[in-house]
Amino acid sequence: MDDPWGVSCSLKLYDNPWKVQKVLTNYDTSYNNRLILSIKDVTEMVLPVLGENAERKAQTADGVKLWFWDVDTESSHELALKQESDGGYVITGNWNQEFIKRKNLKPGDEIGLQWDRYNGRFNFRLWVKN
Repeated sequence: MDDPWGVSCSLKLYDNPWKVQKVLTNYDTSYNNRLILSIKDVTEMVLPVLGENAERKAQTADGVKLWFWDVDTESSHELALKQESDGGYVITGNWNQEFIKRKNLKPGDEIGLQWDRYNGRFNFRLWVKN
């Protein structure tokens, strides 16, 4: 299996390193304190870099702990990835406090996630702000 976050030797004019991109919804920015990620993004881009037990840990009450580096503010944040009963995935923890309120995120803002293999964390970036 190829590493979805790996480096290719093939020549490309541009390869966007921000593998997970999302336009925030009302639900993502509400009091629910959850960021919904697509099942495809999680199964193809997130779980493979977290190791063997990540999927099982995501199904527990605590979820699997993740570290995020906010590249805009150069700050580190610990959140959790959890699988919901419907099979979907959410980022929980202090999502509202650490990102929504601190960065004043709104529905329609676009964020990106990138795996930083050297530091073992996800880089977080705000792309478009309304």
